[in-house]
Amino acid sequence: MTQPDTAAASARPALPGFAVKAVKDALHAIPMNATVGVQITDVGVGWAEGACADTAPFRNHLGTIHAGAQFLLAEAVSGAAFAGAFAAQLAQAVPLIEKLETHYVARAQGDITAEGQIDPATLPAAYAEFAEHGKARLIVNVTVKDAQDKAVMRAVAHWYMRSTGSVRAN
Repeated sequence: MTQPDTAAASARPALPGFAVKAVKDALHAIPMNATVGVQITDVGVGWAEGACADTAPFRNHLGTIHAGAQFLLAEAVSGAAFAGAFAAQLAQAVPLIEKLETHYVARAQGDITAEGQIDPATLPAAYAEFAEHGKARLIVNVTVKDAQDKAVMRAVAHWYMRSTGSVRAN
């Protein structure tokens, strides 16, 4: 019997099942995600994976996956990773994306997938900032790949969260 890779498991910490479902449901309920077919396939503490099927309405003039569909998938996956990092605080907070820097590196052919990851070393400071000041910022790195498992887009998402108390105060 093989032993589990504890380094890999600790690099991708899991969320309780109810939290995974809540994050997925929230992202899938966004009308634009539903329109384009963006799906969050897995989510944990500070990481997420997603997919978007290749459908004719979301192809560009070259017959490849439109940059807008790639952007939407990257944004959704980054949001799921951020929500996974702050799952315990989401009931009393409002997360918002501030910026999504994109770099399209190749044409996307076929179904696309994405992986988003927060540097785990940044989480303790973000948790402390939220606990003390009711706000926090984190960066999520995202890679979008096509059906040939080729990287087609890289993105850096800047997320911000404020407690609902601080939002009402402004």
